[in-house]
Amino acid sequence: MNPLDIHLKFPDQNTATLLLVKSGVWLTITGLDNKVVYGDAPGYLTDVIGLIFKPIDAATDVGGWHVNMRGQLPDTIKPYRVIVTGTPHRIWD
Repeated sequence: MNPLDIHLKFPDQNTATLLLVKSGVWLTITGLDNKVVYGDAPGYLTDVIGLIFKPIDAATDVGGWHVNMRGQLPDTIKPYRVIVTGTPHRIWD
């Protein structure tokens, strides 16, 4: 596991989006079609995992909305950091 990886678990997708934008991790971008998308702010790299399902029971998730990130951890999202024991669900190469 890379020590630069920060694992986050939010209650849901909306909370994750609001806090990642508010904290400056994500930028809000409006495309030519007027659709809003989110992109990593300079100095950040994120990997949205979303729901994680239990390996034995693919119909049951482990709860929360999961995002991996790299960069300085803002105070606003520190409460959502989780320490992964064992192998993370997904990692960067």
